[in-house]
Amino acid sequence: KLLERLCSTMLALGEVSIENENYKQAVEDILECLKKTENLAKDSRIIAEIHYQLGVAQGYHAQHDEAVKSLESAITILKERISNMSKVETDDAKKEVKELEALIPEIEEKINDTKDMKKEAETKKEEAKEGASSSSGDNAFGSSKVDEVKPVPSIAVKRKAEEEDSSNKKLS
Repeated sequence: KLLERLCSTMLALGEVSIENENYKQAVEDILECLKKTENLAKDSRIIAEIHYQLGVAQGYHAQHDEAVKSLESAITILKERISNMSKVETDDAKKEVKELEALIPEIEEKINDTKDMKKEAETKKEEAKEGASSSSGDNAFGSSKVDEVKPVPSIAVKRKAEEEDSSNKKLS
C-alpha cells in the first residue's frame, strides 16, 4: 500500500509537469515512478496508469515511438488484469472488468493520435528543410521549434483562464 501511494504521488508530479508543458521533466518523473513499481503486481492498475501517462508525456516531448510503446504496454497490462479479474466471480470484479474494457479503446485512440503527431512533426520538418533550402532564412515563422509539438487543448484552456483573470481585474 505504501509503495502504491509513493507511486501515485510521483505520478502526480509527472502529471503536473505535463500540465505545465514541462515534458522533459514529466518523462523523467514518470520513468522514476516506473522504476519503483518492480515489487507491485504485474497487472496492477497503477502500473498501467504509469505507462499511459509516460506515453502521453513522451508524445508531447516528441518521443513518438517511445510513446506508442508505453501506451501499448498500458494496454497489455490492462488486458492481463482483465484476464485475471474475469476468473473472479464477484460483482466488484465484473464491474472492474467492464471499466478496464472501456479504457482500452481510449488508449488505442491515444496511440493513433500519437502516430498522427509524429506524422505532423515529420511533415513540419520536411517543410522547414524545403523552406530553408529554397529561401535562405526567409521563413517568417522560423524553423527552430519544429520538433516541439504543443497540445492545443491546454493552450486554449490557458488563454481562456487568462482572459477570465484579466476581465476580473478590470471589474475591480
